[in-house]
Amino acid sequence: MIKKIREIIREQDLIRENQHIVLGLSGGPDSVCLFHLLLQLSHEMSLTIHPVHVNHGLRPGAADEDQRYTEALCKAAGCTCQSYVFDCAAFARQERITDEEAGRKLRYGAFAETVEGLKKKGVPPGDIRIAVAQNADDQAETILFRLLRGAGTEGLSGIRSKRTDEHGNIIVRPLLTVSRREILAYCRENGLQPRIDQTNGQPVYTRNRIRLQLIPYLEQEYNPEIKDTLIRMGASAAMDADYLRRQAQRLYPGLLLERKEDRLLLRGAELRQLHRAVRQRILSLAFGEIGLRDDLSFVHYEQCEKIIFHGEPSARCDLPRGYRLSRIYEDVCVSAPSAVQRERDCRFRTEVMTAETFSAVRREKSKCAVFDYDQMEKTFGEGFPDRLRLDFRQEGDVIAIAGGKHKKIQDLFVDCKVPREQRSSVRLLKLGSQVLWVIFPDGKCRYSADFKLSAETKKVICVEII
Repeated sequence: MIKKIREIIREQDLIRENQHIVLGLSGGPDSVCLFHLLLQLSHEMSLTIHPVHVNHGLRPGAADEDQRYTEALCKAAGCTCQSYVFDCAAFARQERITDEEAGRKLRYGAFAETVEGLKKKGVPPGDIRIAVAQNADDQAETILFRLLRGAGTEGLSGIRSKRTDEHGNIIVRPLLTVSRREILAYCRENGLQPRIDQTNGQPVYTRNRIRLQLIPYLEQEYNPEIKDTLIRMGASAAMDADYLRRQAQRLYPGLLLERKEDRLLLRGAELRQLHRAVRQRILSLAFGEIGLRDDLSFVHYEQCEKIIFHGEPSARCDLPRGYRLSRIYEDVCVSAPSAVQRERDCRFRTEVMTAETFSAVRREKSKCAVFDYDQMEKTFGEGFPDRLRLDFRQEGDVIAIAGGKHKKIQDLFVDCKVPREQRSSVRLLKLGSQVLWVIFPDGKCRYSADFKLSAETKKVICVEII
């Protein structure tokens, strides 16, 4: 086994000499096996092992015993175990996710916190790896689980032996090609006595039912080598997915028009010309950059496709956790919840008053515009205030200027030297295709010349941003 793991680590570049290994150590057979193997390799590779145990609080009594066992195991090996205790069930309710999903989030959050602690102590980020102990059986079960849920190529690729998480930490899985049978045999041969989670033998979770019921049924009735078949299918899917992902990564920088922390603008024309498989991965990269990484399904990408090719230049769709994809004219915008909330918060109110009353009221110019009410009613008809809206530029939008002429908003942006990357976010007060008020990023404004106040104005409509 040690020879096999040594070769896997070298061939897949999972772990290098002199590195610090943050090891997920549950106390079960897989993690205890990996702990024992890494301890042996630590001597020849000068590794420093940092075991991390997460007590999810889901099995009262047994979970505490697991924690005590793991801490004692580490102490006997001369390692310090960093233990985390969580109320996983409460976290799952709070996040409205399953206990399994909650447990995974809490575990990887604990690993990331441990990594941050090492960085603060001066360990270079490139010298840190997070090691977890999924095995070949886990791989087969994961692929079948995702197949049942309708996963695409990415999902059918299964678990990666090496990946980078959202914090930039490298996660490795040295046991991913080792079967559960081999792991249990290794534990027996080396006198290891790992803890056994009794819930693993109960069909209480979907994954347990797949392992305990579905896979044995498929082995007996259809294919005795179903696990190997699933793993080979996953490897094949991974090759295709890797190729498509690399194509997307190559094209992605050239598609970015505007980049903000919680909002990205992509070149729509170029995006629509791509093959859908690459376009979908471009969107995945974009949403991943602003925080949405694992929650987009086929149905969500279908919604995105409709918006990208929609005839309405301001079409949009809402996605999980408050994220959004929208059209801004020809281009495509992906937004995080904070950007979406800012958009929702930008509202306006109208107030109609006499010109005399308005002259006595002070208003902040960057948040308020005022127009001749009677002139607007003559042009747009009764009830026109209800049709006012805050929007972004669309093809054909114009604003009235002096001399009874109109200027295209695009030309106004050019004349006013508004940077191209900011034009998509300039807010406009509109009625139909006529722009009444332009609110520039620097706080300056431009107003329609058609409805200016004059000595003849008797009634005004005041529009205020709130």
